[in-house]
Amino acid sequence: MQNIVRQAQKKGLELKDYGRCQFCGSRTEGGVFECFDVFNDMQIHFMDGSGVNQFIFADAHCLQHSEVHGKWNNNLHLTRMYLMLEKEIEWKYAKTSRLSHVLDQYKSSHPEILIPALPVQERGGLTVMDLIGLKEKKLESMLLKWANDVYRSYDRYHSSAKIVGDLYIDEYER
Repeated sequence: MQNIVRQAQKKGLELKDYGRCQFCGSRTEGGVFECFDVFNDMQIHFMDGSGVNQFIFADAHCLQHSEVHGKWNNNLHLTRMYLMLEKEIEWKYAKTSRLSHVLDQYKSSHPEILIPALPVQERGGLTVMDLIGLKEKKLESMLLKWANDVYRSYDRYHSSAKIVGDLYIDEYER
């Protein structure tokens, strides 16, 4: 994951270290920095090797914090969510570089598919903060609820994710 301060500086954004997270709207006291601290601390819960959880966890958080990620980040994360949530593809690390390759090929001739950051109020009602303190099954259940909430919030861009996702399936999953 890229350094959020460096990414924000590149984009001329001032990151707030107080109040609610300025990107996902979560009820933090330490702003976006607390939100990322919680995300980073919780990653250990999803690194069990099964794949889906760790990627769904990252995708949901990244889509809610688009401003501190790369320009095409939303396309990759939304497409990966499409492949896991809708197509039920079991995800592994190697598949992400393949998906990135398919996206790079497609976007060179279709720059109009760039998915912008949604307004804060439209990125889903749940955040990483809703996972704090949950154990095992409840944690997994809330993670999937959060992921689906974020995924649905980007519904106007599902067609772009589907195009790239289906190209990925045609090239690597058949």
